[in-house]
Amino acid sequence: MKTINTLGPKQTDSYKAAQYLAEREEVDIRLHTSFDDIYSDLSNLKGEYMLVPVAFRSAQSNDNWVDNNYKYVDQLAIVDTFFLPTMPMILVRNLNQDNQKVVLHPSTSAFLYNFNDKVIHDYVSSKPEALKKFLHGDYSYAIVSKEWFESAINQGIDGSQFEVIKRFTPTMIWCLYKIIGK
Repeated sequence: MKTINTLGPKQTDSYKAAQYLAEREEVDIRLHTSFDDIYSDLSNLKGEYMLVPVAFRSAQSNDNWVDNNYKYVDQLAIVDTFFLPTMPMILVRNLNQDNQKVVLHPSTSAFLYNFNDKVIHDYVSSKPEALKKFLHGDYSYAIVSKEWFESAINQGIDGSQFEVIKRFTPTMIWCLYKIIGK
């Protein structure tokens, strides 16, 4: 059985993409807190697989899919690519916060093009993490998965303080690597 390493938690598009692969064959999905964690542990994951979106950008470094595809060419072999729609996303505003800060995954920052160049970007490793920090009240804006935002509202969070500004429904290309080690 293949072990597929990807970004968690289960609310991520990465997990949903891994589930798509699990529909085709039996796999063990191993979730990590960031892709950086997976890349830094490749030597211990030899023989396993890594599933990463081509839009990957690190919240912790300047790493991204393009550079890492070449940087780790001796440790990773592409074995499959496919595309899937992402979960719908929203740019949401907290009407009770005016600090001009946005919390988001770096891969979604392009959605802020022509929005507000004075907004301060705080990057996190996943959209679920962005949602958690946004709902804590420390940010004026966030880009999050619509489904999980609505789920939080349905679980008793006061939705009257939030305004959905824009919706996004992109398609993502996914790359499945076999971790071959050095």
